[in-house]
Amino acid sequence: MSLPTKFLERVAYYSQEPMMELNQYGELQHVNRAAEQFFTLSDDKQSHFSNLGLLTLEGEVLDWKFLLQNLTYLPKFVRYLAESHRKSYLFSLSIEVLEVESALNYFLRLSPIPTHSDDIETFRLAEEKFYKAFHLSPDAISITRLADGMFLEVNEGFVHLTGYQREELIGKTVLDIKMWYSPEEREEMRKELEQEGKSLREAVYRIKSGELAEGQINSRVININGALCQINVVRDLREQKKGERALREREKQLQIVNRATSDAIWDWNLVNDNLVWNDGLERIFGYTPNQVDPTIQWWEDRIHKEDRKRVIERIKIFIQKREENWFDKYRFLRSDGSYAYVYDKGGIILNEDQQSVRMVGGMVDITARVLAEESLLMRNRQIAEYAFFNSHKVRSPLSRLLGLAALLQEGLAPDSEQQELIAKVRLAAEEIDEMIKEITKIFY
Repeated sequence: MSLPTKFLERVAYYSQEPMMELNQYGELQHVNRAAEQFFTLSDDKQSHFSNLGLLTLEGEVLDWKFLLQNLTYLPKFVRYLAESHRKSYLFSLSIEVLEVESALNYFLRLSPIPTHSDDIETFRLAEEKFYKAFHLSPDAISITRLADGMFLEVNEGFVHLTGYQREELIGKTVLDIKMWYSPEEREEMRKELEQEGKSLREAVYRIKSGELAEGQINSRVININGALCQINVVRDLREQKKGERALREREKQLQIVNRATSDAIWDWNLVNDNLVWNDGLERIFGYTPNQVDPTIQWWEDRIHKEDRKRVIERIKIFIQKREENWFDKYRFLRSDGSYAYVYDKGGIILNEDQQSVRMVGGMVDITARVLAEESLLMRNRQIAEYAFFNSHKVRSPLSRLLGLAALLQEGLAPDSEQQELIAKVRLAAEEIDEMIKEITKIFY
């Protein structure tokens, strides 16, 4: 019987497992070499499934009608009595229904198993365990031929991950569908499997949509009827890699912010009271990393003793009430022993259960501004004091000036005394001018 190209693509022609393809009437269309040898088939006559002589374990003849009626509950094991070999063979039976040119064809495979009853039960349990592990796993699992990567079997997880249907993969190689983004990397894995028998690596692969995906491929070499194959467990890493890239981008952004900002950024873990700072702590307050304990206590100990109680009580109330923002002004100890005036502001981060787990904020050195404000207040106070204590000095010459001006205006002074009065007016005016100059010096 001839073996067409499609049939050769779907089965291993040299496999020790008898494999055959039948039409909807049970007539054998194609068989592999093992089937020819077991059932002594030839090209000179048309063979039918019912004539193969397969038996159930109970001894019933397994004919085509019985098989079609029991596809859902197919007998797990069948027996074959080879008259030419005078030997009984026991097989595990599996059938796959195919649609060929709008007609149903049946692909049948017989896997030889031991003939002792104890071995049959052991085999059945092992096969059931493998079936559950393979087909029910959420991971993507495939079995491929080691030499060329031809797909022999895939589970639903693999179908879901790649977007390919099972019939699109079986009989094709990973290179046929261009699944490997780098064929050279696939060749490296194949060589590693040949040498080590196992491989674990991350790789980029292409799914049916054409999208590139990232995954971890855990492969092991297995022997299937004398043929070296590999079982591959693929774990989708797309979300993980996306998260890692986002985290790296976030860290890069934070580094840029840390370099650009004049704040000392802090991150307080409210669960374990760990407190970490950015580079601003050293840049602004002079503390090197080895001088800083990553605890909230370290921060509290460096708040000025006159401000400490107030600041700590306010921030505790803020955390309890979970208000929108916390802020405070206080004095903070520098590494050189001096104190800086700071403006500190932060906000709470909640977890999925709406519990306060972190608090993040920034501390700004406002010493220059505070000192400038204090200097301005002092000058204003000095002006007020000067004006208060020296106002009489201005009033005295001003009163004389006004009186003398009145005498001159009314002509009450004799002519002989007018020049003397004018001199006194000039003197009083000069005294007032000096007072104005003294006041001006305060502002400039």
